[in-house]
Amino acid sequence: METLLQYDRELFYAVNHGLNHPWLDPVMWVITSLGLGWVQLLAVLVATLFVARRQAVGVRGRSAWRAVFLPALVAFLGSGLTVQLLKRAVPRLRPSNLPDALVAPDERIFHNSFPSGHTATAFALAFWLFLQLYRTRHRLWGYGALLLAGLVGLSRIYRGVHYPSDVLAGALIGVLWGAVAYLTLSAPLMPAPPAAESGQDSESVSPRA
Repeated sequence: METLLQYDRELFYAVNHGLNHPWLDPVMWVITSLGLGWVQLLAVLVATLFVARRQAVGVRGRSAWRAVFLPALVAFLGSGLTVQLLKRAVPRLRPSNLPDALVAPDERIFHNSFPSGHTATAFALAFWLFLQLYRTRHRLWGYGALLLAGLVGLSRIYRGVHYPSDVLAGALIGVLWGAVAYLTLSAPLMPAPPAAESGQDSESVSPRA
């Protein structure tokens, strides 16, 4: 266990010190802000309204609110609650307690490090979206969402408030809840193509030799 903790700390320094650069600071601030709960819920709300306006959903009688907002909300709340329970069960100090950690001025947080809540909710929404889109022509949006969630996790290490293991655990929690929301609540975002004509219909309209 001590060896794993040592590797965790060394990887933390590799990101926190190795990537540190003044021009990256504002970039990582923007990325980490995407992991804030109110920002993610606002994005889900906007996406729901967009889908509803375009009438892209209506599968199995479901409105955009039931097909988009409800599963996304479940993924968000489920991952967030799981994180809070684990934070209380595993009272791990944050790397911001290390004397040589580079901590962002607005990130003076010192307790409840495991797991990363920003990462968990980001991956919950991203993986749910990925599962929704990976068989459609919009699948690149799903891959982009996963990439962005990964960057949110990286930003938490860069800004000095999470160890890599915190981020990894948060990502796994998010993936789990994204899958749960997709498998239990989601309807396809794109309508199914019209059914092909039956053989009898085709024969009735095709000319006879």
